[in-house]
Amino acid sequence: MSTTNLNGADISPHNRRTRVGGSGFTIFFWENDPIAFARQVAHTSPAPVGPGAVPIQPLDSRHPVQIITPEAISMGTMVIEIYELYGQKVWDKLQHLSNSDDLVDIFHKVAQTNNPISMKKHINPPGGANQKPYTETYHRCVITNVADGETIEVGTMEVLKQVTVAYTHMTRSTTRNNQKNN
Repeated sequence: MSTTNLNGADISPHNRRTRVGGSGFTIFFWENDPIAFARQVAHTSPAPVGPGAVPIQPLDSRHPVQIITPEAISMGTMVIEIYELYGQKVWDKLQHLSNSDDLVDIFHKVAQTNNPISMKKHINPPGGANQKPYTETYHRCVITNVADGETIEVGTMEVLKQVTVAYTHMTRSTTRNNQKNN
């Protein structure tokens, strides 16, 4: 069996290019601490402000003469699904938030932090990917919601809670897509 595709690219198993999300290949951090017992992180990228792209089309034109786009974006969001542990709330392990009783307490503690909170996504490519680890940092994070309710039934084997985080902007490390030095 050939290990190249029709374009001649190496597709053999040792040349891994497809990113794997779980199994320690992607780790999320709140400040400098890993977010323990996270089951899933759903990220929604910032969208353009306003209506987005707008066609400029005079009444006497059959086609737009120009398309204008905003040069600004709104906030991004992350919904983190965390396994609840006995004797603690899911946010207790997030820096600045331990011993918060409810969402109002969390809002207050986030507002009282001296420095803006950041989240970081650390991507660890497998050995065969020939890539260095790289990061994405989400800046000026605030918690906007915690889904702390629950439904328990006889077959419930896990209790998951959702923490929603908004951020102002994201930066990527410069090592992204750099080849490893062998």
